Order: sequence, then structure tokens, then C-alpha cells
Amino acid sequence: MIVGSGTVAAIALSGYAGAATADADDDGRTSLPSDLESVLELVPGESALDANYQHVVYVDIDDPDDESALLGFHGVADEIDDIDSESVSEGIFAMSDDATVVALTGSFDRPDRGDERSDGWTVGEIDDDPFAAADGKLVAADSDDEADVIETAIAAASGDEPSIVTDPEATETTFEYLGSQSHVTFLPDISGTPSPELGDDVIDSVGIGRELPPTERADDGTLENGYVFHLADADITADDEWVLERIERLEQGNVLETTIDRADDGSVVYVDVVAEQPPERDRDAAPDARIRARSNADEGTVTVEHTDGESIDADMLEVWKNGDLADDQLADEYATFTEGDTFELETGPLADVGLRWFDEEADVYYYYDTTVVGSESFETTHDIDTDTVEITYVGDLNADPDLVELGRRNDDAVGTERSSLDISGSLSAGDTITAEDVTLGDRITLELAVPANPNRGQRSLVYFRVRPPRMHLSDRDGSVVARYFGDVERDADEFRVLVEDEPADVQFTDVTDTLSENEEIDLGEIEFGTHVAVEWLEPDEPEVIEERVVRPNARVGLVYDDAEGTVTVDYEERDDDVEGDAIDADDLELRVTGEPAATQPADEYDTFEPGDGFTIDIKPVAEVELVWEGPEDTEHTIGRTTVGRESFDAEYDPDAEVVEVVYTGQQPADPSNLTINHRGNDPTSDDEALFDQEYDALTDGDSVVIEDVGYEDRISVRLVQEGENYVSRRSIFHFRAEPRWAFRVTEQDDELVAVYGEEVTRDADNFRLLVDDELAAVQPADHHDTLTRDDEFELGEFEVGTELTFEWVVPDEPREVREHVVVPDAEFDIDYEEDDGEITIEHAGGDPIDADDLGLIVEPTMREPVGWDDQDTVTEGDATTVTADGEIETDRDPVAVRLVFQETDTIASERLKD
Repeated sequence: MIVGSGTVAAIALSGYAGAATADADDDGRTSLPSDLESVLELVPGESALDANYQHVVYVDIDDPDDESALLGFHGVADEIDDIDSESVSEGIFAMSDDATVVALTGSFDRPDRGDERSDGWTVGEIDDDPFAAADGKLVAADSDDEADVIETAIAAASGDEPSIVTDPEATETTFEYLGSQSHVTFLPDISGTPSPELGDDVIDSVGIGRELPPTERADDGTLENGYVFHLADADITADDEWVLERIERLEQGNVLETTIDRADDGSVVYVDVVAEQPPERDRDAAPDARIRARSNADEGTVTVEHTDGESIDADMLEVWKNGDLADDQLADEYATFTEGDTFELETGPLADVGLRWFDEEADVYYYYDTTVVGSESFETTHDIDTDTVEITYVGDLNADPDLVELGRRNDDAVGTERSSLDISGSLSAGDTITAEDVTLGDRITLELAVPANPNRGQRSLVYFRVRPPRMHLSDRDGSVVARYFGDVERDADEFRVLVEDEPADVQFTDVTDTLSENEEIDLGEIEFGTHVAVEWLEPDEPEVIEERVVRPNARVGLVYDDAEGTVTVDYEERDDDVEGDAIDADDLELRVTGEPAATQPADEYDTFEPGDGFTIDIKPVAEVELVWEGPEDTEHTIGRTTVGRESFDAEYDPDAEVVEVVYTGQQPADPSNLTINHRGNDPTSDDEALFDQEYDALTDGDSVVIEDVGYEDRISVRLVQEGENYVSRRSIFHFRAEPRWAFRVTEQDDELVAVYGEEVTRDADNFRLLVDDELAAVQPADHHDTLTRDDEFELGEFEVGTELTFEWVVPDEPREVREHVVVPDAEFDIDYEEDDGEITIEHAGGDPIDADDLGLIVEPTMREPVGWDDQDTVTEGDATTVTADGEIETDRDPVAVRLVFQETDTIASERLKD
């Protein structure tokens, strides 16, 4: 499972975002595109994980060959044999300090791998890491509490826990405005993502929308991008000058036009931007060479060395320093820069340096390397007794203090205060920069006070956040477990555990003297309903750093029988040795569409425990949930289902441009709580109660027709639930006019087989199959008149590298709906020598492979895939070795490695460390 967080972090401001064309609803109701809402709902909210998300990256994978495939979405799916990566249509990365969550949706079936549960989910493992999947949904996690994250994600998808749709609060507003496009980057908490592009922290969060990935060029060279800025304080007025300054910083190209709108209360700024595209980053166009830029702050130099690969015309290489072309260039010494050549640039002890290859005629560029001189020349300490953060300069050379500014933001400030250093003369070894009156929550940075180099962001020399130690409490099979997340060892006696405001029987000091990173302390069995808290005793006034009400350990299934019109509520007995808790039935409430059901557990039981169950009559369509109502207004949903969500079908007539949505349930349904949303050119189209307008009650075969449906339009049936202070619209059926993910390709008995994966039936002659751009000998219509879900037909045997393309031929111009590249059948052994930082991958048997088709990706890194060592063909016994500080050029420990075929298909992978 490839979910390395380094990639996500680097992507945050690199252009993986989507253009904004929508307007936020004035009434605050959820109006997200249904497909987008479905994938977002798989990601637990911040409160559910007790975490703060730093980056959320959404990709609508229209083309599995575009650069977004390299973000790792396909890598996750490829680890599960039952899921064809090409059936993945949308993906989310959500990264916090403690966890990275990957959520995927598409046309894939629930895999057979793992343990099936009655709630429709399968839970299993990939290389000892957990995942959960249902039909068309998959969630994977990289976290210290991975199992808890997965269970929380399932609960979020079922509505039992908050999802990221509403938590953090800015998510919904951001995605309502930007979510109609294919690439969106959302930074919910700017304080956790220091960046000179974002400036003075007048904003709390930002969303960046982009209609094209950075690898694509617009036909006219312009892009329509969008931004959503959530201001840090409602009293702030961000004028147009402020907005334009931020847009200039964030846009990669030249800004041609801007349209600025604001929420009525001024707290949110919406910006549409037309920008001229900058030079295109094109690694393939640049000479195939490895060039390293090594900084030496103590010498005040950067050494550029050509370590391997092709020679480069020196006139096409630019050395950039602090936002300007350096005075000395490689072309001053070399006509061509060749393997073994070196170039030394005098920089002084503080500088931002990059080596860019630039082809002016083709308007493309590539940075071979960048480095920040001086980031290793500072040491930071925090003294809680004196409320100070001290940054000490430890460099050998005296530095110009005018090149550096101190940044500071606290929880009470509107933005970051920036100030020049209070140092006369030079900054010398031992000089200390002190931030005083520092309180918990403050962010202290040391920034280079110079412009960024073109096409690059700029990193801080120092970033330090003053915060309490991080602790997480979780319920684990009857026990409560505390996990310490700090990266600094702390004495166990700095903490106190409270149970109902009294010292707990088990304290950290009973188990250990010191706490180290990721250490767990089992606090023992604590009765559910009990309030548990962890205090940090170091401040003058002890501070609660983690608390929770212990929830019951229960697994309850709710199963709807359409033929009988009933829901059966079963308290499931577990296969392991863990007993479910007996729950006072008076503390349980069964709700139907938010209201108490006529039958309650307390009607039949005093306590509800494993093996108990009951059945209620119910009419579709409705949401049914069993809720535990605990103390302190705590609620926890322990079982949930949507009655009748499988009882809809749809058919598209492309000639008439209409969609007919049909109710297929056996039980009469109440249409009054159903709406239909048609998302076409107007991404903010209102829901219409079409079923309610036509029918008093829905019976099998009842239908409504939606007109003027374009190929790319989406139709959703939504279940509306109204409360005193809210309106919830949950999408229960989705239909897209274009069959974007109609087929997946699997291997059966050494032959390739096509499997139709859509929920709706379509005519087989609406599709054709191409093999390397030529009509295939076998076509879908040769085997089927109509295609229904899971219909199969054999394709035959093909050579490695053959490209199979399924097209939808209904439009005037056929549209590609699926592409599949035949990958080699080969085994690889991966070995990691942690002491040396060396990763060796060896062909262990199977097909020979063209070496040019192989690339090695080591997470976390933003480097291009590393090619195989110099040879033409890779066969059994051949091996290649890379090092963390060499070929992949990262100063972070490798966590995972994967071998990709033709840049997109993962054919081998291994988790290197947890």
C-alpha cells in the first residue's frame, strides 16, 4: 500500500488542483457533486480522528494515464488483485500529523480478500496494513492506529462519525465552489503548512481549484483557476490588493484576469483567475541526466555535480539564486555539462539555489535540483518556564541578518508578525534569536527574506510550533489505550490520567519512566460511558491534552429485506475472544430518518447484548440507525443502513438526451423525501422532487425522465433528512450518462477477460474495443446483446505492452472509457539495508522486461522514477540498487518502494518500515 505522506505534502501547492466555476449556496445546504460527496464521506472528520488535516488532495481521474495516477491512488488499488486500478475513478489523500487516509471510489466490486461483514464492508490487510472496501469504495490508512482509522472511516461512510465533508468546517464551502473540477487541493489549517506563498496568515485555510493537471496544456495557453480563502477572523477585511498579491504568489503563470467575490459576512473570499500558463515542466524533454546540488553553509558554496547520464548544452542550464539568475553560470565554464563535471557557486551562508534546464523555444523547463543553504545552521529550543523559543545560529561563516526575518503567529493574532533580526553587524556562531512571551499554539519561523526562484516554492530555514505533547486515547477491545505522539522523550510523571476527574488506577509512571514516540500505555479496562482525560502537568495550570467518553464495544448489523419490507437488527457475536458489551437498552435509540422508530430495543430487552436481535417493519426509502446515547451529550452510532438504496436503475437515450430513472423496489416507497439532482454545465443546479411530483407512492417500474442530459452530466437520487437546524441530502443512487468506467480487464486461465462493471444495463453495440489503435478481432457485441453488471467475455492473449482501449461509440466522436496496458508477469524481490540506506530490487522470475519501461519510486519523494541500471532487458537474476541520499535524493527515511511499468502500473511493491 503506497500512501507515503511525503508525496502529498509536496503536492499541496504544486498545482494539483481544479478550476472553480460553482457558487456556494446561500442557505448553507450541502450541494456537492454526488461523486465528490461519496469519496469525501469516506474520510473521517478531524474530530473523529482527533487530528488536524494539513493537506487534502482530490483528483477526479478522468484519464488513468495522466500524472494523477502517479499520486498513489492506483498504487493502492493495484495491491488488491480483485480491484482493477483502471476502475478507480476518484481519489482523496487526506494527511494529518498522525495519519494519512486514502479513499477511492469507482466501478469496482467489493474484493473477496479480507473478512466480509454484515454491514457490506470487507476488512483486510495489505502488507500488514489494514484496508476496508465495499462495492465501489476503498479506504486505506497509514497511521500508528491504522485499525482505528479504518473503523472510523467505515463509521464516517455510514454516517456514524463526522466525515471531512463538514469537519473541518471549511471543507464544504471550499468544495462546493471548487469541486466540479478534476483537481482540488485544500489546506484546512494554514498554520500547519508554513509557506511564503500564503504570506501573513490572514487566512485560516485555502482551497485551490484547477481544471487541468500540471502535465496538460490548455489549447489557448490559458487556465481558469479558482481559489477559496477562509479568513482567520470575521472582522478582517481582505481588500482586492491583498487578494491580488496572494494570487500572484500562488499562480504559476501570469495572471491575466481576476474576479473576486465575498461571502455576505466577508469571512470567505472567492476568486476566479484566468492565467497564462507558465513554461511547462517536462522531464522527458530535458536530457536524461542526474545532477546534484550540494550546499555547504560553512563554506558558503553550492557544488553542482553531473553524476550520471547525458551531456547537456550549458547554454540551456540556468543557475538561480534568491529569485535572480546568479552572476556565475555553467556556460561561463562549459560548452556542455558532462558526467563528472562540477561547478561551484559562491552563495554565502544563506541562500536559495536551483539549477533549471530551460528550452525557450518549446517553453518547457525542468529543475535538476534545488537546495536551501543554511537550513542546517540553526538549532531550536523551547523553554516552557521562561516562555521563550531560542533559535541559535551554529554556522561557521558570519551571515547577513538582513537576509533573514523572524515570523511569529499566535492563536490571538490575525496574521503572522514578521520582523527583521535585532542583531547589529553580522550573524555569528552562537548568536541567538529569541521569541519571547511564547504561548502554546504559537508558530515560530525563520524565513529567507528573498524572492522565490521561478516555478518553485520556498522553504523555511526554521519552523517550530509550540504545542503540548500529543496524546491519543482509543478504545481497544475493552481497554483504553493511550498513545504518545511526541518526537521528544518526556518523563512519564509529566502526565496524569483522570477517570471521572479523579486520578486513574493506572498512571503512566506505573508502566514506564519515560515516554518515547509512538509508545502505547494500556490503561486497562474502563467501563464504557466513563470520561477519561490526560493532563499535562508542566504548565502552571495543568492542561487537558486528550479526553474522551469510552464507547461501548459493540458490533450491530442492520439488514434490510426488500421482499418482506423489514429491517433486522442483530447484535453480532464476534469470532474472536472479545465479548461485546451488554448495553442498557434504555440508552439505545433506533432512529428512522432521524426520528425514533416505533419499535425500540427497550421494548424487548433490559440489556442489549451479543446474540440479541429484533425485526421492525419499515417502508423505503429511509435511513435507519441504532444510536447509543451516552453521558455528556455523547452519541455513538453502532449500526446503520439506508433502506432501499439499491432500488433504483437508470437508462440513457443519447439521441434524445434524456435519462429515465426507475424505481425497482418490491415495497411501496414514500417519494416525499427523495430529490433528483442533475449536474451538467450548471454545477450548482437545484434538487427537484420529481418522484414526489408524479407519484403518491412508488411501486416497481415507476420512473421519471430528466431532459437535456449531456454526455458528461451526472444524475443523483438523494435522500433528504430535515432536522430543526439542518437539512441533510445523502446521495443514494448515482448515474453518469457517459460510461466512464464500464469495463475492467482481468486474467483468467492465462487469457485476458473483460468484465462489465456498471450498475446500469447498456447495449453492447454501444462499445468497441481497439488493440493498439486497431479494431480488435473480438468485440463486446459478439458475445452480448446487452451488458449487465459482471457480464464477461474473453479477449485472448496479448504481448506485454499491448494497449487495449474500450470506446463508447454513441457520440459523434467515440469517447475512450477504459484503457488497459498488458503488464509483464514477473516476480521481484526487494531488499532494504537500513544502515546503508540501500534498496535493491531483483528480477526473481517471469517475463523479461524492456529496462526503459521500468521505474523505481521510493516514498516519500517527489523525484522522478529512478530507471534501471544500464542494460537493455531485465531478466531473472538482474538487480539494481539505489540509495536514499543518492539516486532518490531524500533526507527522509524511505517507507515504501514500488516498481512501475511504463510509469503508471505498479508491478511490485513493498513496505519498508512502519
